[in-house]
Amino acid sequence: MNYNICGKILKPHGLKGEVKVLNSSDFPRFKKNKIVYLKNEDYEALYIKDVKEGTPLIVSFKGYDDINKILPLVGKDLYALCEDSDLGPNEYYYSDLIGKDIYNQDNELRAKVVDIRELPQGKYLVCLKDGKNKLIPFNEYFIKDVLVDKIIINEIDGLL
Repeated sequence: MNYNICGKILKPHGLKGEVKVLNSSDFPRFKKNKIVYLKNEDYEALYIKDVKEGTPLIVSFKGYDDINKILPLVGKDLYALCEDSDLGPNEYYYSDLIGKDIYNQDNELRAKVVDIRELPQGKYLVCLKDGKNKLIPFNEYFIKDVLVDKIIINEIDGLL
């Protein structure tokens, strides 16, 4: 099974077991009656009782109806069980992109993906090159192919 980080429990919200959750998923993971997972020695299912939209989200879990029960979870990452069927064509999990080497159209190693950034103009790969972060637009003009071990880009003058 493939689990990917989808959020982080930031801190309690009130006394009834609600928590503030930073959502780091493009998919609708935090919905009433959905399941997210907490990683201890194994993955423990947490059933979402209720969600209040916002940034951060306010989430309550079934069985955690008191601040004292939820406090041990503060600061922990939340995971989603990810199926390839969740993805459409040319869609990728962020965790599958981060860490990949970037090669240009001439098969020259140019950089390494260290993060993904979402801006109003679109999604960008944050790439480390010569100790500095560079942004590459994640669109069909710049991204030629995403392979198992690398990403091939259409490098133009000034991109990196």
